[in-house]
Amino acid sequence: MKDTPMQLKVARILSPACIVLLTCALLTACSTVARAEKPKIDCSQIRGVCYPITPRDQAIKELGYGKRVNLNAVRFWLSRPSFQKYGDQYIQQVVDFVRLCDEHGYKSMPILFNGNMLDPKTIEPEAYEQADAFATAIVNALKDEPGLLMFDVMNEPLCSPYISAAPQEERQARAEKIWTFLRREIELVQKLAPDALTTVGYTTAWEIEESTAKMIDVVSFHDYSDRREHMDNNFKLAKEWGEKLSKQVMNTETGCLARANPYELALQRCNQFGMGWFVFELMIHGRCVDEHGIFYPDGTIRDAATIAAMFGCYRNRDSRTVVPTNPNREGKVDQALNLLRSALKEYTSDAFDYRRSDKKALLDACEVAANLLEACELTPMSELPTTQIEAFRRDDNADLWEIRQFAYELAKRLQEVAQIF
Repeated sequence: MKDTPMQLKVARILSPACIVLLTCALLTACSTVARAEKPKIDCSQIRGVCYPITPRDQAIKELGYGKRVNLNAVRFWLSRPSFQKYGDQYIQQVVDFVRLCDEHGYKSMPILFNGNMLDPKTIEPEAYEQADAFATAIVNALKDEPGLLMFDVMNEPLCSPYISAAPQEERQARAEKIWTFLRREIELVQKLAPDALTTVGYTTAWEIEESTAKMIDVVSFHDYSDRREHMDNNFKLAKEWGEKLSKQVMNTETGCLARANPYELALQRCNQFGMGWFVFELMIHGRCVDEHGIFYPDGTIRDAATIAAMFGCYRNRDSRTVVPTNPNREGKVDQALNLLRSALKEYTSDAFDYRRSDKKALLDACEVAANLLEACELTPMSELPTTQIEAFRRDDNADLWEIRQFAYELAKRLQEVAQIF
């Protein structure tokens, strides 16, 4: 069959070099279509909190607390046992939670696997299929959700007895087994959701392992350091990793009262290093009630300094510029002591009788003293005297002798801090 005049004309126009260039252009265009664009985010603007999947009405209320301090992201653990037990029902629960968070202004970072309390059986090659099935179900369900921030493929990979309790000579081999498993799952997530961002929540910057860090989109680390020097070293190393790998860096877990890791100090360091953050955790509840958490169930807070730090305001710790408070600057301590003395002087016609004490007068005097101590932060903020005063006011059967003792102790404390004899 002979070429048509049109085919001959095209052949004359398109030289071999032109054909090569055209082919390359077509391949590039096809590749661009096939390779989805990763979402572009500024990780330094993430103000997140760890918060578990929670029933709808409760979550709406509690997420509302977080919006008071402009939180915009949640990080939560997924449950393989729940998936294995409930299947699609559990997947739908996860999807509903992500959508609920999105409705209320939060992007979500679901955590697929957890290094804490790791069951070694789950990272053996014979268990890969089960792990893959779990990851596949989660990723396919969430990859197109507008509320998805990124996948945290594994939380604290090496933070488990599987590593810490192992004989020293076995630790490297065990760690490599975890990294092999993790690299496999990162690859799977990226294959299933090529346009979704991925990270790994390394326990500290010292745990960051280059082969896995190269695969993920954002480097994230945790900090529970117990002093400023250690904290600074952790942040500096994380920043160096980010520069080395040309990736954004953020802190996805920080804040623990029982680890000498104040929220205020941790958030100040995040701001200093220009990193976004997730504090652990939103609510004061559960097994960590006395060491973690920002809000009580009724929306009150544990620590005002934490809230201030979320807005970029921190305590002055420079002894050269700190101004000590003076509760008696306007003579208010003198007035409070006079009120307490007056309320404590209750007598019958012939003898002292505490049962004739005026409960309201006592508590009113106590409140003035307590407000002075609290306003000037001259009393432990975890044991606010106004808390006890309110309890006394609510109790119609409060012991008047106990109230008098409380008033006397307040007076002594006020005299001490105001240096009044």
